[in-house]
Amino acid sequence: MTLFYKRLALFSFFGLMISLTCWITLGQHSDNYPTSAWLIIALIPLLFPLRGLLHGKPYTHAWTGFLMLLYFAHGIGEVYSAPGFDLYASLEVLFSSTTFIASILFIRLNAKNVKQHSK
Repeated sequence: MTLFYKRLALFSFFGLMISLTCWITLGQHSDNYPTSAWLIIALIPLLFPLRGLLHGKPYTHAWTGFLMLLYFAHGIGEVYSAPGFDLYASLEVLFSSTTFIASILFIRLNAKNVKQHSK
């Protein structure tokens, strides 16, 4: 079950990266700020935990959960401020909350497995 939550966290993490990339490159934005700057601001923070997530490090999953709270808050703000239904903001909320929940469950189950194997 631990492996399932690790994979779910990775799937939703990469889903967040892809949806943010699509939103920034394909979505409508003002011309006052360059697209490359938006990509740097949105994606660089997601690169920091990538290696630890791929290797299944519980500590990295823990602080990735905190990072997901920022993306969740941004997505909620965009959902409420966007006129009509905004697909990309909804995907950001979905993927960030799924990554958060899967990471927390991975940490919890991994700690139980480590505790059982140490006995």
